Amino acid sequence: MKKLKQYSTIGRSLICLLAAGAMLFTTTVMAETGAAKTATATKTKISKEVQSNTRKAAGKKRETIIKEAVTALAQTKKAIEALGKKDKQAALDALAMVTGKLDIVIAREPDLANAPIDVRVETYDLISSVDTIKKTVKTAKDLLDDGQVQQAREILSGMVSEIDVIVTSIPLATYSDGIKDVAKLVDKEKYGEATESLYDLLSTLVITKNVIPLPILRAEEMLKKADKLAATEKRTDEQNKQLKTLLTGVRNQIEMAEALGYGNKKEYKSFYKQLKEIRKKTEGSKFGKFMDELKNSLKKFEEKIFKGGTADKK
Repeated sequence: MKKLKQYSTIGRSLICLLAAGAMLFTTTVMAETGAAKTATATKTKISKEVQSNTRKAAGKKRETIIKEAVTALAQTKKAIEALGKKDKQAALDALAMVTGKLDIVIAREPDLANAPIDVRVETYDLISSVDTIKKTVKTAKDLLDDGQVQQAREILSGMVSEIDVIVTSIPLATYSDGIKDVAKLVDKEKYGEATESLYDLLSTLVITKNVIPLPILRAEEMLKKADKLAATEKRTDEQNKQLKTLLTGVRNQIEMAEALGYGNKKEYKSFYKQLKEIRKKTEGSKFGKFMDELKNSLKKFEEKIFKGGTADKK
């Protein structure tokens, strides 16, 4: 049995802090004043790019919202209010509206299983070093080995740096059939049963979470800027420093994503190999377009994680 006394204060002493909704960025800053200023400016630009990409991702998901499904949900709640007042006709009218709206969606998109009604974005950003993340994960593993599941869970709850795009949807087939069954109950004036059934239906809403790892997003943005510098002929010493700082930052962000367990660990070996090649090709002010392979690899990696979202019932 390992000694666990030191773990009791870990939750309070961890320097890994979560800031929901914040878009903070950490990178390796060189000691020289000029390089430090460059790193700060780069940090600001990349933060803006990340925010812009977040809005685009959320915007694309919001475009999938189906207004008829939104109306159907609103009318479901209206039916519940009518049932509370034992207003039979108002409840039936609302339920008829629900059925009609969902029938339109089903007729228009017969292969659609879930109709999106809401999209929200949640951001969790981690301020930490890669070494601290690795030590925290090791501590959690030690705790799990000793059966201290809840302590490990508390520590690992902060190990996240991502944007979550969360989509709530109506399961079309089951919801539509359920509404028709509720209408029969209302017709028989079984208001209590009808109300319970509607609440049960609302609990079947499907919530899908699509994840965008922030370290990968940042690495992509840094690569774009590094690409422009690498393609610059006769770079100045300052530009070479900027390029070096950016490539160091890219590696740091990739290492952070790996330490946090995003995606398949095997794919990271390819990222490091490609980055090493880029460093060689840009040494001694050599110029050219060297970043495309790694940029494409990271983009595909990000998209694969995003599309592999998890779905749960509400």
